[in-house]
Amino acid sequence: MNGTETLKYSLFSFTLLILIISGCRSPSKMPDTFEAHYLKYHVTYLESRAGDVPTKILPDEMHSYYTEYFVHTRIEGFFEQFSLVQIADLKRRKVTTLLNFFGNKVYYTGKSGELPPGILEPDKLEMEFTGEKRVIGGLNSERIEVDTGEDRFSMYFTRDFEIRRPNITTPYHFIEYPLSDFRIQLSLLKMHLTCEQFETTTVESDLFLVPESYREVSREAMVQIINSLFTKD
Repeated sequence: MNGTETLKYSLFSFTLLILIISGCRSPSKMPDTFEAHYLKYHVTYLESRAGDVPTKILPDEMHSYYTEYFVHTRIEGFFEQFSLVQIADLKRRKVTTLLNFFGNKVYYTGKSGELPPGILEPDKLEMEFTGEKRVIGGLNSERIEVDTGEDRFSMYFTRDFEIRRPNITTPYHFIEYPLSDFRIQLSLLKMHLTCEQFETTTVESDLFLVPESYREVSREAMVQIINSLFTKD
């Protein structure tokens, strides 16, 4: 074997070895736990009814866990017979919506950059960052003046912790900092959310996975199911 053939054989052997090592390497997996910034929001309903449903009977808390790669948001009530969960994959910019309504458990995973089913985005959304500051739920927050064309109101964001794309479950996805006070509409339900508690904690990675008891549905089906929550039919 001459020198050229020896070199070719050595390069081939080295490449084959790399491929074998790569093929045997264990696939990356989610860690068992995440460090999370936990925010508990108080929910104020802006109207006395959402369709046929009196809002006074609805849950008045929302729980959010912000981590480096995921955000988990949850509203639940009726003795745990109802829950609406959003799991945001911040790297892929995808949101999975999970709905449990008296044992009917369904989920939908959106396309990259798509708003969750049922979340309404105003036709007009103009914002002015005022620089005014206040503390909300223990978070140093800055005020934004919002004009939707139909309404004007204030929102607040915080710089006390940072994660990428913290608001992709909301129409305010372009705001780079977590929101401590904001408004949002789910189908016919208009809500004002205000942080009332903040802490850093550790959570299990299962919080960001879809349980096996949930079945997948289309976006259209999920929107229809959410809308049906506010009717008597």
